[in-house]
Amino acid sequence: MTSQRHHHTLLTKQNNTRQKRIWDLLRHLPTFMFRFLRLLSFVFFLLPAFVVFLYHYFACDRIAVYYGLKGAIGENGERMWLSRHYLDMYGSRTHVNGNKEKKPVVIFLTGGAWIIGYRMWGCLLARALVPFGILVIIPDYRNFPKVNIKGMVDDVDMSIQWVLDHVEEYGGDGKRVVLVGQSAGAHIGGVVVAKKVLDWIRQQQHQQQQSYQRGQGDNEEDCRHLKSTYSPQQLCGFITTSSPHNLVTMRSVFHRHGLSASVQRSIFGGISGSNDYDDDLNDDTIKSVATGDDMDVFEAWSPYHLVKKCQSEYITLISEGNTNRNNNDNESIDQLKDIFPKLCVIHGTADKTVPVEEAIEFLSLLSNLQIPALSKMYPGWSHTDPILEKPMLGNHLYHRDIYELVRLWTGGSDAVSDEGLGFCNGNIECNSEHKSENAEIIGIVDDSTNAVEDDLNLRPFDETHSILRPICPTTLVEIARVCNPF
Repeated sequence: MTSQRHHHTLLTKQNNTRQKRIWDLLRHLPTFMFRFLRLLSFVFFLLPAFVVFLYHYFACDRIAVYYGLKGAIGENGERMWLSRHYLDMYGSRTHVNGNKEKKPVVIFLTGGAWIIGYRMWGCLLARALVPFGILVIIPDYRNFPKVNIKGMVDDVDMSIQWVLDHVEEYGGDGKRVVLVGQSAGAHIGGVVVAKKVLDWIRQQQHQQQQSYQRGQGDNEEDCRHLKSTYSPQQLCGFITTSSPHNLVTMRSVFHRHGLSASVQRSIFGGISGSNDYDDDLNDDTIKSVATGDDMDVFEAWSPYHLVKKCQSEYITLISEGNTNRNNNDNESIDQLKDIFPKLCVIHGTADKTVPVEEAIEFLSLLSNLQIPALSKMYPGWSHTDPILEKPMLGNHLYHRDIYELVRLWTGGSDAVSDEGLGFCNGNIECNSEHKSENAEIIGIVDDSTNAVEDDLNLRPFDETHSILRPICPTTLVEIARVCNPF
C-alpha cells in the first residue's frame, strides 16, 4: 500500500510538473507567436538558401544513427522516428583524394534556445567540412518542455559517449574528436565538459580515500554528475560559439528576448527529464525553486560557475592529497588546465542575443584560473552569422577556423601555431579593452594568415571550393537580418 501511494504521488508530481511547463509556454504564447512570425519571415527571405540547404541534407553523404539506449527503440527493433536520440553522421562514405585513413571527428551541438534545437540546423557546417576530410556528427537532443536542461545534458553526454565508443566503425578516429557548440548547444556542451572535469576530480578523491583508508571497507557510492565513463581528456578540444556562459547574468537578457522568468525556471529549475530533482541540488536549492529565489539553481547549470566549482574542488583534492600523502609517496595529480580539453571561445561583436561580454568575462575567468584558451571575436557578426547568414553569402571564416583548430589540436604538427591561425591566447592582450566604446575592433586579430600543412593528410581549407560558393543573394540576406528573431 505504501509503495502504491508513493507511485501515485510520483505520478501526480510528474503530471503537475508537465502541466506547469505547458502552462508557462501558453501564458507567453503572444510573445512566442510574434517571434515565430519573425522567424517565418526570416526563413522566407532566405528561402533560396534553404532550398539548397534541404537538398543537401537529403542528398548528401549522411546517415542517421540511433545513439540512445537499445531497449528504447521498440520490442521488434523498429526505429522510433519521433525519438530525439538520433545523430546525423556526415562523410562516412566520402574519401578525399582516395585517402581512406581514419578521419578526425567534429561533434557539433546545434542551438535553438533549448526549445527548437534540431540536428538539421548544422547541415551547412557539415557541408563545408566534409569535403576536406572531416567526419561531422550532429546529435539531436530533447528540448523543453519535454525535458529541462538536465535531460538535454544527459542526451548530449550519452551521444558523446556513443561517438567515442563507435565512431571508428564509420571511418572516424576516436582519438581525434573535437566538440563544437553554438548558442544553446555551446552552453550544453560547456556544462557537459565542466561536469566531466568534476567527475574526474571526484574519481581522484575517491581513489585517494581508498588508497589511504585501506582496511576500512570500500565505498562504492557513485558520486558522478554524469552517467558516461569517458574522461574529459578524451576530447581533443571544445569550441564554444555565441554561448551564454553565465546564466545568472543572462537572465535579464533572456527575458528581453521572450524567455520569461517562469520559463527560465522551468528550463533550468533542476527538474530532470524524469521529473525528479537533480542529484547536484541540495535541499536549500530545491526550496529556492519554490520561493523564486533560484540563484543557486541557475549557477548549477552555468558553465561559468561550474568552472569555478572545478577550481574549488580541485583545490580540495590537492589539499587532501597533501594531507594524506606519506613522505615516501611519489603520486602526482594533473594540473587543472590539463584535465580540461583544449578550449576556444568564439563570439560575434554585434551579437544581441548573447552579448559579447559573456565571452569576455568567461575568458577572464579562465585566465584567472590559469586555464589556457584561444579566442576569436568576429567584428560586426550577429548571433546566427557563423552558422547561417555568412555561409549563405559564401563567407566561411567560421568553418575555416573550426577546420584549422581541428588540424591544430588533432594533427600533432609542431609547425602549426596558435598565432599562425589568427587566434588570441586567452583574453588579456586581445580583449581586455573590449568594454570601451570602440568594441568593434577590440579582440580582433588578422585572420589572413594562410593555413599550414600538418602531417595527417588533411587538405588546406580552400575557400574557392565549389561547395563554398554563395547560395543566397546579398539583398535577401540583408532583409532577413531585419526579421531575425535571434
